[in-house]
Amino acid sequence: MSTTILVLLGLASVAVILALIIKGRTHPFIALLLVSVGLALAAGIPMEKVVPALQQGMGKTLGSVALIVTLGAMLGRIVEVSGGADVLANRLLKTFGPRRAPWALGAASFIFGIPVFVDVATIVLVPIVLSVARRLTGRVNMLVFALPTVMALLTVHVVLPPHPGIVGGSELMGADVGMVLLLGLIPAVIMWLFAQVMSGFIVRRVFSPVPVEGEEAAGAATNAREEIAEENLPSMGLVLAMILIPLLLIMGQTVTALTLPAGSWVRNFFALIGASPAALLIGVLLAIFFLGFRRGWSLKHAEDVVASALPATAAVILITGAGGTFGFILAETGVAKAVADVLSASGLPILVLAWLMAALIRAAQGSATVATITTAPLIAPLAASMGLAPLQVALVAITIGIGSMALSHVNDSLFWVWSRYFGVSTSAALKSYTVTTTATSVVGFFVALALWPLVSALS
Repeated sequence: MSTTILVLLGLASVAVILALIIKGRTHPFIALLLVSVGLALAAGIPMEKVVPALQQGMGKTLGSVALIVTLGAMLGRIVEVSGGADVLANRLLKTFGPRRAPWALGAASFIFGIPVFVDVATIVLVPIVLSVARRLTGRVNMLVFALPTVMALLTVHVVLPPHPGIVGGSELMGADVGMVLLLGLIPAVIMWLFAQVMSGFIVRRVFSPVPVEGEEAAGAATNAREEIAEENLPSMGLVLAMILIPLLLIMGQTVTALTLPAGSWVRNFFALIGASPAALLIGVLLAIFFLGFRRGWSLKHAEDVVASALPATAAVILITGAGGTFGFILAETGVAKAVADVLSASGLPILVLAWLMAALIRAAQGSATVATITTAPLIAPLAASMGLAPLQVALVAITIGIGSMALSHVNDSLFWVWSRYFGVSTSAALKSYTVTTTATSVVGFFVALALWPLVSALS
């Protein structure tokens, strides 16, 4: 087939995916699989080879993604149930004081959000944020506390592993997850700081009252939480250690691989314990012991807590796997190479293409995860044709994640989770949440652009 036809097939396949998800209310997993089958047949893959191709694409993606996402969810669930989120938020509030409460909540959310899915983390932190807002008297703006919280959570969700979108996107791009984590911390921190400052300007122009105690939005989260005696809560240092140990192990693998010679026992040791699945498994085991057994959990309770993390991961893993299948079919049919050739000829820098495509797909269908794993296989062939170094590929993957944060609005599930729990009207949410997510994504994009020369020099 000609390059033009292959590119049109690629564009049509993305359009059909978005139409199925947005208009047809089709689950992304089904939509991605259906379009993968249709694309394979349209591009001339023999019928008897279509299903084996789907299985191969699914298997290649899930080999690492399923382990990372599942173990990350387990670690987050243990931290949540043990009261770790409460400890982080309350300690930071005491340290910073009520006037600096938005910064305290933002910092706690940034740390807590690293291992915990953004929707879950938002709901877990709702009672804490509401409690802080209700301690103040007078005309209190709920957005003062709610906006920095969700922005910190969403920033780490789109930029840092072990979150599924960036992990899946990294896998599809062929980027090292450890490099993505290490490099991604730079834009993540800058984006969070910008969002904190911008939230201060937004709340001066947009007002949302604090929900009255007992209202459904507030009560839903409160009633779902277990009360933990204060003397049985873990220390802040312990909670931070449980979150940071696996991240430090992953970074250790990346740093030793870059700085030590092949065959070094230190490098080989970190290649084992610093591989993302192994590091997260170590984190889960340590969290079970120190946050669970040491605080009185029985074997049965620990099993229940770990098992309760699994249902939320199933859909995410399947969607990510289906995205990998779509990417594999794009490659097998030659569509990916044709798109890469056209993108190369466009003259636009690869970071611009990565950010813009992810942002537009996010705006169209709402999910940051779907936006990332749909964009990555379209950008990956271009990156390969350019002969990019591993650090450069990691930065491209990060830029895709940053783009997936932009233009979030009413088709985004987090938009509704956040606005309903905090009693924010749709109009106020659009003026605050949508504006801040988009501006923060733009800032992250410029950070990525600024990092490109440095990363290129180091490669």
